[in-house]
Amino acid sequence: MSKHTSWSAKFAKDDGDGDKAEGKNKVSPHPVANFYWVVSWILGFNEKYSLALLVFFGGALIGICLARAFMMDPANVKNKTVSGEWFWYSQRLYKPCIFIHIYCSIFSGIGAVFQFIPAIRRRAVILHRINGYLVLGLLILSTVGGSIVARRAFGGELNVQSAFYVDGLLIVFCAFMGFRNVKQTRKHRKWMLRMVSLAAIPVTARLTSIAARHIISDVGSYYATWRCDQVVYVEPNQTVLSELGLGACTGSNLSSTYVAIRGATTGNGLAYASSVRITWGMALWIALILHMIGVEIYIQQTDASNMYRRGFVLQRNEEEIMPLE
Repeated sequence: MSKHTSWSAKFAKDDGDGDKAEGKNKVSPHPVANFYWVVSWILGFNEKYSLALLVFFGGALIGICLARAFMMDPANVKNKTVSGEWFWYSQRLYKPCIFIHIYCSIFSGIGAVFQFIPAIRRRAVILHRINGYLVLGLLILSTVGGSIVARRAFGGELNVQSAFYVDGLLIVFCAFMGFRNVKQTRKHRKWMLRMVSLAAIPVTARLTSIAARHIISDVGSYYATWRCDQVVYVEPNQTVLSELGLGACTGSNLSSTYVAIRGATTGNGLAYASSVRITWGMALWIALILHMIGVEIYIQQTDASNMYRRGFVLQRNEEEIMPLE
């Protein structure tokens, strides 16, 4: 038996006559394509693009979690976060919340990817459940911690706060609905997909913000509002502040004095931090819209595959009762 024939036979064993034809169609004479179908079959995917989406989006989520893992060191949060943020993060209310948010979001983000591998949830149900409860608990903690910090994060502007709060409420709602429908696997899957998609919004927002920063820097007419005590925390040299046109921050009553600083990707830390503040709220809202639309499209496109199959029957198709052989 040839190599391609043997893989075709393995595909054909999967789930009955309908899947035999599907498995045969998946076999390709091209070694790369054949390898793709083999891996897809091993992981339990039925749609031709599901593995590619897992690699792209799941890989991006794991990648950003690993890339931000250095922030688990408190010294890095202080020294490598956006200028001025540690002024608030170091305070009693926000300090534990920012670290709860960082730690829980990293571990929940990595764990969430494995929840959507069909082979795990079909053949290692206990592992799927344990990991699911851990991800759910960590994500809720991360959302609560992040929502508290959102009052001051990236300037604490209303567009930033509202985006964080709306995203947080939607995450908690989807988590509740997913937990409520944990025994109805088709509904459970949909709500968990929505939850993780919403939780991954900062990844897209970060990319959007990077592009937007360069645009507003070139435009040169966008300003962020700063409180003077935070300005002095970033730049304590009063001579430099006067040269930057921030003389109002060299007097008294710094906590009640505000100045406008132009956003730019070049220059001092105040200018760069202003560019982040200006763009972050917009980036979050754009990411929220894109993720909500994208996950609903994916759910609709893959809903037909999420039903009973021989060997790992979990729940009847609600729209069409299919007889089991």
